[in-house]
Amino acid sequence: MSELTYIAHLYETRDQYRANAEKALAAGEFRKASELLWGSITQELKALAVTYGVVISSHRQFFEFLKQLASELRDAQLYPEFVELNALHKNFYDETIPSDVFPEYYRRSIEYIERLDALVRRDKT
Repeated sequence: MSELTYIAHLYETRDQYRANAEKALAAGEFRKASELLWGSITQELKALAVTYGVVISSHRQFFEFLKQLASELRDAQLYPEFVELNALHKNFYDETIPSDVFPEYYRRSIEYIERLDALVRRDKT
């Protein structure tokens, strides 16, 4: 599979996860929505990693790749924001994000995905 085909597949999955997250959010299923948002973030991150010649195949590798990338880009917020958004993944299991706070996590997730996507597109031009 070519790099562009792989990225297109990741984007298709990202978009499906996001659409399903929005449905879960509308239904008040915050645990489900949080894991789907986390999945959208990780699919975008996998696409970004591919542009650097890295294939992510474990949860730990997301953190390692992003920490290194943030250092290379001299972006002090890129890694800490990802670590904070990992609460979405934890929320699926432990329901730690209160429902009244969840819309803020949703907003931040979408902004973060857009930020990573801009890096993918920058790397492709």
